[in-house]
Amino acid sequence: MILLKIILKCIIVYFLILVILKFMGKREIGQLSLFDFAIILIIADIMVIGIDNNEEPFYYYLIPIIILSIIQKLLAFILLKIPKLRNFVDGKQSIIIYDGKLNTKEMKKQNYNVDDLLVQLRLKGIASFSEVQYAILETNGTISVFKHEDHPKNPFPVIISGELVQENIKLLSLKEEWIKEQLKGKEIKDIMYANYENNNLYVIPYLAKQEKICK
Repeated sequence: MILLKIILKCIIVYFLILVILKFMGKREIGQLSLFDFAIILIIADIMVIGIDNNEEPFYYYLIPIIILSIIQKLLAFILLKIPKLRNFVDGKQSIIIYDGKLNTKEMKKQNYNVDDLLVQLRLKGIASFSEVQYAILETNGTISVFKHEDHPKNPFPVIISGELVQENIKLLSLKEEWIKEQLKGKEIKDIMYANYENNNLYVIPYLAKQEKICK
C-alpha cells in the first residue's frame, strides 16, 4: 500500500513539474538566474519531503509548490517592467575580456579566476586568449565569447528597456549627450534596445521596426 502511494505521488509530481515549467516559461529551463535556481531547489525539496512523508495529506505539499510557481511568475512580470529591480534580483552581466584584454578588476569582483576562464574557453574550442576579443560572464553563469573576426568593434548595449546602461557607457567612454543626439528626437524611455558598434548606434524602439542611426 505504501509503495503504491509513493508511485502515485511520483506520477503526480512528474506531471505537476511539467505543468509548472510550462507555466513559468522557457526562461526557467534555458536561462536560470540565481533566483530561479533557488526557487527550483525549494520546489524540489518540498516534493522530496512530500513523497517521503506518509503521515500528512500529500496536497499539503502541493499547495506551497503551486504558490511558489505563481510568485515566480508574478515576479518575472514585475522584473520585466522594472529593469533596476531585475538587475538586483537576476544580477548583471560582467565583461571579463574587453578588446582582447583581461578585466581583472571585474573578475576579482565576481570571484572568477583565470583557471575558470580557461576551462570555459577550452569548452568552446578556444585555445588561447589571443583569439578572444570579448568575453562576457552572463547572469546565469555561462560565458559568451566573441572572437576578433566574428564581431564588430564594441558590440555593447547602451540602452536596455528604456534605461541607459551606465557601466557600458563608461566602459566605452561615451557621453549621454552624444547618445541622445543619435536618437534624433526619440526619448530614451521609448527605446527598447540600443547597441553601440563600429562607432554607430543600432536602435530598436518600442513598437517600431529596427533602424540604424549612423554617426
